[in-house]
Amino acid sequence: MRDVLQKIHMYLGLLCWSILFVYGIAGLTATVFRAGPPGPHFQSSTVRTETFVTPPNQTDKQVADAVWRTLKIPLTGPPPAYAIRRDDENNLLVSFWTTNGPITVTVLEPQRQLRIETHRNTVWAYFNNLHSTTVRDRPYDWRIRLWAYYNEFAIWALLAMALSGVYLWLSSRPRHLLAQAAVGLSVVSFLVLYILTR
Repeated sequence: MRDVLQKIHMYLGLLCWSILFVYGIAGLTATVFRAGPPGPHFQSSTVRTETFVTPPNQTDKQVADAVWRTLKIPLTGPPPAYAIRRDDENNLLVSFWTTNGPITVTVLEPQRQLRIETHRNTVWAYFNNLHSTTVRDRPYDWRIRLWAYYNEFAIWALLAMALSGVYLWLSSRPRHLLAQAAVGLSVVSFLVLYILTR
């Protein structure tokens, strides 16, 4: 039993190495690399326009879906209702979020144009977006869906590694003083932080 769990523990760690690296980068992004006030950090931004004739007698959601079909923005799906709104001049605004950065499209009906503002994330923000992509988000694009599945696998693998790691310790050297101290410190730290923040 111990040998089987040791192999499972090891292979789960190897299979999740890349995504754990992404988790680490995401954590450092939130604490070290992101200097200054919180908020989006973009590497670059571009603005362009494209011809677009607004379909007649359509709801804002239907127009937003037509925008998505027209632009075929990679890594996105049809915009949800919360990504659609009107600005102060009553222009329709449609937001698309990708791991590479947000894209805001303004529908300029009288001019028969779309104003497309693309913000490109820094590599740190890109990793941060990747680590938070899960199947709960129901990603539309197959590439993002693959990341979501990998993330989901890694989450369960981490739980399995934590449990199998404790078993491997208890089945080999349960009286090892340094291991006991490490487990004790882990549990006490968790309980103290839980009590202080709950």
